[in-house]
Amino acid sequence: MAKTSSTKFLFIGMAVGVAIGLLLAPESGSKTRKKLKKRFKEASDEFQEEYSEEIEKLKTALHLDTGEEPKRPVRKKRPKSKT
Repeated sequence: MAKTSSTKFLFIGMAVGVAIGLLLAPESGSKTRKKLKKRFKEASDEFQEEYSEEIEKLKTALHLDTGEEPKRPVRKKRPKSKT
């Protein structure tokens, strides 16, 4: 009986949360997605500016800046199981 009561309250709580979220949403979904995309782009640009030297060092260490393949694979593939 306690399980049924807990499940019932869980669904009621979820419904109330969704309703409050819809009522308090500041903008439409498309505007929110545009803002998120813009902020992600800004954060990505900042990251690249901040860590560009480290990225180049890593590329050099992994031989990614020469266009050549690494001498050995970074990770070996596991054989597929036959079961």
